[in-house]
Amino acid sequence: MEKRWRNVRGLFIAAAAMVAAVFVFSGCQKPEARETFRIGMVADLTGNYGFIGEGMKNAMLLAKDKLKGNKYRYELLFEDDQADPKLSASAANKLINVDRVDAIVSIEASAGHIISALATKNNIIHFGITTVKSVAEGDNNFIHWTPPAEQARVLAGEFQKRNIRRVAIFKSRALEDWTMYVQELRRIIKDTDITIVAEQAFQAGKKDFRSMIAEARRKKPDIYVLLCSTPALEILAKQIKEAGIKTPLTSIEAFEGTQDAQLFEGYWYVSSAEPTAGFVNAYKQKYGRTPPLCAGNAYDIFNLIVTAVERAGVSPSTKPAAGEIIAELKKIKDFKGALGVLYVDDSGIVHSEAKLKMVKNGRFIEIGG
Repeated sequence: MEKRWRNVRGLFIAAAAMVAAVFVFSGCQKPEARETFRIGMVADLTGNYGFIGEGMKNAMLLAKDKLKGNKYRYELLFEDDQADPKLSASAANKLINVDRVDAIVSIEASAGHIISALATKNNIIHFGITTVKSVAEGDNNFIHWTPPAEQARVLAGEFQKRNIRRVAIFKSRALEDWTMYVQELRRIIKDTDITIVAEQAFQAGKKDFRSMIAEARRKKPDIYVLLCSTPALEILAKQIKEAGIKTPLTSIEAFEGTQDAQLFEGYWYVSSAEPTAGFVNAYKQKYGRTPPLCAGNAYDIFNLIVTAVERAGVSPSTKPAAGEIIAELKKIKDFKGALGVLYVDDSGIVHSEAKLKMVKNGRFIEIGG
């Protein structure tokens, strides 16, 4: 009996020793190192649109702050191009060749086209904030903005509701986006009684619109559509008012790019997708002000990229390949973002819903359709 007890006790001690050894060994092992996924942004941070670029930067930092329990680390890098395509190219090259980013974010078509080519060449992910579909050409490229066809549809629908039949357009040639809006509006109103009675196109830097305004006025429009950016937007609106014209003004998006909202007080317009209350409140809490145009897009882009990387990645020590991330991005169909429910189509376009808004007390208020 005593011998049997000694044998059992010996087995127990041996088993305990093995468990202890395993515990000590596993406790000494280092956790698997996490790779860092780098996302760069090229935008105007100090020029005329610096407040927009700064808003994008803030939104991406806000999104990063909210990350929890991810496989990978995420690093953000920012370059200022002052809305100059030449600077966009050099900034993107620095991010790609020096900082070794895995993804890059741009704004506007001019920069987007340059960076989309670089993204394809270097096999990295690129998201452009623009309406221009060609920026999304190639597997590596995506765009996140409410499509022009959706915004033109809402604009034309409001014309019909308000019995607006004669439309005059002032359009800057500085951005391809403005041309896209006009093209889509023409397509949508083709079989209606809405007519574009005047279309005035002008180059960047123009400061005297008086002759254009007089010509458009002779056509007796029911409304003027302003498709241009600051400072032309403000100059044009002031000169229309100085001419004693009481005809209302409207736009697609442009009003939200102004720093003089009082010029457009009381006017309705069409906007891209509206940021959710949750995003707006989080941004205000962190930065003490309302997020500007494009901030919601930047926030969503960061989260879309992170979602795809996390889904594609297997091991924290090895980042997924660009092709694997691209495949996951194109599977996203019901993404709850800062700009509402989003889906990514096979051509790399992120879809969202246009909104009807009004400038009220210097603020941009959604008024519904």
